[in-house]
Amino acid sequence: MLGKLPKNKPEGLSKAMQRLYDVWPAQDDRENEFFTNFKYSHISGVGKDKKVSRRDPTKIIKEDGLYYVWYTRRETICEPVGMNNCSDVLPAVDWDLAEIWYATSTNGFDWQEQGVAVERAAPGNYGDRSATTPDILVHKGKYYLYFQSFTGIFSNDKGDHCDVSMAWSESPEGPWTRCEDTILSLGNEDEWDGGAIHDPYPLVYKGQIWLFYKGQPATKHKDWLVRAQGVAIADSPEGPFKKPAVNPLLNSGHETFLFPYKEGIAAMLCVDGPEKNTIQYAPDGVNFEIMSSVTCPPVAGGPYCADAFTDSGDGQGVTWGLSHISQSTLNPDDPRRVVESQSFLVRFDCDLHQKHHDPYFKNPRDQVGRYDEATFFQETMQLESHVKERLISEEKG
Repeated sequence: MLGKLPKNKPEGLSKAMQRLYDVWPAQDDRENEFFTNFKYSHISGVGKDKKVSRRDPTKIIKEDGLYYVWYTRRETICEPVGMNNCSDVLPAVDWDLAEIWYATSTNGFDWQEQGVAVERAAPGNYGDRSATTPDILVHKGKYYLYFQSFTGIFSNDKGDHCDVSMAWSESPEGPWTRCEDTILSLGNEDEWDGGAIHDPYPLVYKGQIWLFYKGQPATKHKDWLVRAQGVAIADSPEGPFKKPAVNPLLNSGHETFLFPYKEGIAAMLCVDGPEKNTIQYAPDGVNFEIMSSVTCPPVAGGPYCADAFTDSGDGQGVTWGLSHISQSTLNPDDPRRVVESQSFLVRFDCDLHQKHHDPYFKNPRDQVGRYDEATFFQETMQLESHVKERLISEEKG
């Protein structure tokens, strides 16, 4: 085959060369509108804090020249102690005993924490354990926060079990009126979202509210779909939300962020599943195809997406947002495992926008060059312990 690729696919190609024509939107990452590097910056006001954990930022909105973001905030008497040891005051995990707070900024780098938006419910009521992982919707002059709602103490039997609730306000600064029950219920016990519904993410699309979410089955086993993303659709923010039969829409991803792009929806998948660390696109909002693979994507990314709720039919994309970084510790219940004990917010910048074409974010070789020595070697106590345990096991035969 000639070195210069013909515009039309020739005959007699290997499977890999066929994929250049059939799967990928461009033969080189630099020409792929769905490829980007992600660059990270420290932020002030809601950044690294020894006393407070902040994670799971929402999409960012801009009102009267001010950026707003909401997030999970935990300030407890100690770090997480695991599901076997938690109590009314001892958190099981990083998002336990948490509330939803908000912050504002004029430039996206310097933030001022403004206070609580949605508190936990009173003891004994629905949502009394934790309110976490919010996302924002602006619709017809009102503001809606969708979030994970935990009721009752965590346990190994129940696990990370929750559904989705909602609060609304006339202003981004509140006060917020909280629903007293779920607005998106779990599926049946044998369904892909029968164990938990996480990461609600609303967009306005095709004249309706599309609430994307991550499902988890009640049974965790190799034969079960442990991580997948689906959608529920409603005519109004209050619901009722109906799950289409085609669910789930994505077979991978953990805290996936999505945004309108051209006539469809784009999704940034990270952490879990065979298609993690990919950007995918669905021209119809439902049937996603892999468009690029990326390195070090935002975890729990909350992009600034100016047209997330306009339903314009020509989504422009995103160039920046906030995400979180988690500091890990050993699991008290199982020292061989690592738990996320505390998190902090950071800013990410990228090039996933129709009108922005910045070579700074398009060089695929730059993904490797920005890692330092500590990243490659991961010289941590957890890794050393794991390797020593493996060697002992190998020596025993």
